Amino acid sequence: MLIDTFQWQTQASPSGNFVHNVRSAQFGDGYKQVSSNGLNQAVQQWQLAYTGHPAVTQSMLAFLNQHVLVAFFWTPPNGKKALFRVKSDSISVTPLARNVEALSFAFEQAFGV
Repeated sequence: MLIDTFQWQTQASPSGNFVHNVRSAQFGDGYKQVSSNGLNQAVQQWQLAYTGHPAVTQSMLAFLNQHVLVAFFWTPPNGKKALFRVKSDSISVTPLARNVEALSFAFEQAFGV
C-alpha cells in the first residue's frame, strides 16, 4: 500500500500542540503518581490554513476529505516526517472573493495507516 504525502504549502504561523495521554493517581498526602497510558503517549495536533485560488483549494479539499480515515505523511514545521490524519470535524471552506477561497483544517498524528 502506497502512503500519500500532503505536499501543499500552508500559510505561515501554523498552531501546534501536544496532547499527552497519561494516567495519574493523587494520594491524600499530596503525592501524585503519573505514568504513560500506552506506547505513544504524546500526539501532535496542528491547526492549518490556506488561502488561494479555488483550483488549488478544491484539490486540497479532495485530499483532506480522503484522509480523515486514512493516514498520510506530512512534515510539521521544525519537525520530522510522520503519519497524520485529518481531524474529522476540522475542515472549513470560506469563499472570500470570486477567485479566492480560505481553507482551514487540522491534522492529528497517527500511529498506523
